[in-house]
Amino acid sequence: MQWRRRAWRAGAIRWAERRLAEREVHLTGKPDQFHVRSWSTVIRLPTDRGAVFFKAVWRPLPFEAGLTAAIAAWAPKDVAIPLAVDERRGWLLLEDGGQRLREILTKDRDTRHWHRILPQYADLQLAVAPHVQQALRLGTPNRRAKALATQYVQLLERSPLLRVGLKDGVTNAQEQTLRDLVPQVRIWVEEISVVPDTIQHDDLHDGQVFVKDGRYRILDWGDACVSHPFLSMSVVERSVAYTLNLKPGFREITRLRDLYLEPFTAYASLARLRAIYPIAIRLGWISRALSWATLVPYLSEAEKRRERGDVPRSLGRFLDPNFA
Repeated sequence: MQWRRRAWRAGAIRWAERRLAEREVHLTGKPDQFHVRSWSTVIRLPTDRGAVFFKAVWRPLPFEAGLTAAIAAWAPKDVAIPLAVDERRGWLLLEDGGQRLREILTKDRDTRHWHRILPQYADLQLAVAPHVQQALRLGTPNRRAKALATQYVQLLERSPLLRVGLKDGVTNAQEQTLRDLVPQVRIWVEEISVVPDTIQHDDLHDGQVFVKDGRYRILDWGDACVSHPFLSMSVVERSVAYTLNLKPGFREITRLRDLYLEPFTAYASLARLRAIYPIAIRLGWISRALSWATLVPYLSEAEKRRERGDVPRSLGRFLDPNFA
């Protein structure tokens, strides 16, 4: 793995030091490479102005660096601000985003944080909506209505990812149901198209949200795509339900849904938005499957064994009405 190579790490830190020096910021301690996965690594850099973070992403996700910088320009209060970006190499130097929400929730298991995060995230999505063409030019995956339906059909032909009849795979019955749903998916993607396509994080949970100066900041846009905004809520609802031990349909989940939907009432009535929301939640699991399908082929054999169930699991959630 290149992230662990001494020469690569030294070069990355030199780049970060040069970019910091341009801002008259200097290291004051030893860099800490605390996150290493095949698709990314993060190094914490202590400086005389507080911690900053270097992030590198691998070539299958080359757009994250440029997209992160673009979102920071479009919605600067909602994300960590990049101090430097190398789009070609997929390198980012980010200011400290604050304390991770996951750690806050271990002591304060309350949904009120999400009461504030979700309207803020909806506003971010609406702010980015006029810029989707630029986001696409940066390489952000296109999962708008027709593209999502087409990519769903293509995914069903990638047998090694579906693992039909195998351990951690879809069953033969599930595969047939997935194929039978192709016409319905084409109908659904058009049916929900009552709000503008925009950026969709695709992996929004309490590990991606940070709190700084009383404001929530959303980080890690490596799984993002341009799609229907509501697809984000598939992961959000599952994360909140898991962390707070809530069942689908519980009133707190319904409350979060309405808080998220309210900013979109500029485009349709709340009743209409509520009607299409469950469809979007189901389709969101197709998007998650597609995100994993992008990653898995590039993993090492050991990592493929560990992650081989992610595409089938996401498709299984698409089929499960309890996740809608």
